Amino acid sequence: MPCWDKWMMNGMLAISEEEALSSLYSSPAYQLLHSSHSSSQVQRDSDILSSIDAEAEATSRRKMRRSDAPLYMLMLFILVLVVLTLSEIAMVKHSGGSVMVGRGGFHMSMAKQSASVIHDHHNSEHLKVESLLPGNVPSMELNKRLWYQDFHQHRIQEILHQVMAESQLLFGTVDAGNGTNTSALIANDDWPFHPVMIYDNDTSFVSTENFTSMEMCPEVPPSLQGQMQLNLETMPTFEHIAEENPQLEAGGTFKPADCIARYRIAIIIPYRDRENHLKSLLHYLHPVLQRQQLEYRVIVVEQYGDKTFNKARIMNAAFKEALKRSHYDCFIFHDVDLIPENDRNFYGCPDQPRHMSVAVNELGYRLTYQDLVGGVLAFRTEHFFKVNGYSNLYWGWGAEDDDMAYRIRHVGLKVIRPPPEISRYSMIKHVKRTPVEKRQKLLYTALRRYKVDGLNSLSYKLSSFTEYPVYTKIIVDIGDPPPGF
Repeated sequence: MPCWDKWMMNGMLAISEEEALSSLYSSPAYQLLHSSHSSSQVQRDSDILSSIDAEAEATSRRKMRRSDAPLYMLMLFILVLVVLTLSEIAMVKHSGGSVMVGRGGFHMSMAKQSASVIHDHHNSEHLKVESLLPGNVPSMELNKRLWYQDFHQHRIQEILHQVMAESQLLFGTVDAGNGTNTSALIANDDWPFHPVMIYDNDTSFVSTENFTSMEMCPEVPPSLQGQMQLNLETMPTFEHIAEENPQLEAGGTFKPADCIARYRIAIIIPYRDRENHLKSLLHYLHPVLQRQQLEYRVIVVEQYGDKTFNKARIMNAAFKEALKRSHYDCFIFHDVDLIPENDRNFYGCPDQPRHMSVAVNELGYRLTYQDLVGGVLAFRTEHFFKVNGYSNLYWGWGAEDDDMAYRIRHVGLKVIRPPPEISRYSMIKHVKRTPVEKRQKLLYTALRRYKVDGLNSLSYKLSSFTEYPVYTKIIVDIGDPPPGF
């Protein structure tokens, strides 16, 4: 080994370890190597972190996509519920959000009905409406034409009998072929012409009034009094009512003596064991109708026997029995316990179904809910056919009037009302009845069955038709209620 090398070796061995390391770390070669290594390590670390971040972001996106699917389904489900609810509201517009009791029984909000329908669907005691409906029901239009056809046949027979009787009265024992100048008799002012019923293409009737010199009654009757004073404590008798109304004819009929009435109406009063109420109503109602210069008949309809009462069905029966005997421009369905307080509440024929008992003292003289039509309701004859009358399924008390409100709205008609300060009624005190719960379930199917439940599906037997001095009494046998009513 050269001397220089030996000297170097001996010198390196002679320095301490710490000095050797310090010298190594500070050398230019080490610094260059360390710098290159640190840069590549940092780059690798950065790449690893970027990869980890990208993987985390992809995982987050996958989780978001998986969590968004139930959210989208929930939003779609809520949207479907909103659309269904709005469609139901558009079909039957309820006002209010709770159960309210009025003249027709219950009025239920749409949300309440929907919840009840869902509940009833799973109820083992769910009411099967189909079992209550008869089969082979004619269409509403066919039923209307059949009844008008029956009316024509009945009226033709009446006119023939009338002509025969009047011919005998006019000609006496004179033979019809003796050359009598009948034209002179016809020109005689005493010739008793009678109204003739004309059937037009629209299956409605036009009444041509008596061929006399009388004019039509004025649109605003001149003898109205306005607000009346009622005394419901004093009970009149039927004889007293007849004495107070000497112009009444048999069956509680009336027509003005000095003008031709603008409307011929029938007042239909459903009745059971309310004789005192009926006396009070007729005591005040007859003078009101006469001051309004209407031609009218008061019809009291009663259910045969003592089985569960069906108010709607017997009103349908009274409507048909009335049309068998005469033509009426409109019908007023009138509760027996409601007494009019103001004779300016007109009982003539409205352009739309008119709810007349808007303000009742028992209800604080206010309308309890917007779809209320119970109490006193006026219908044009053609409109009552259009809604197919009342439902026949409501045995017991409550809800048949709410069912009618649904029908009116569904067929495109509108309930109108007089001002509340005029349409005021006093309710005669009586024992309140409890609505039958099962009847409320029928309301859920009102719009689905109205075309097959009403006038065209009505079945009954006429037990009696009696004309008393101040009213006509009809008794109808509508059979037994179905099980559960």
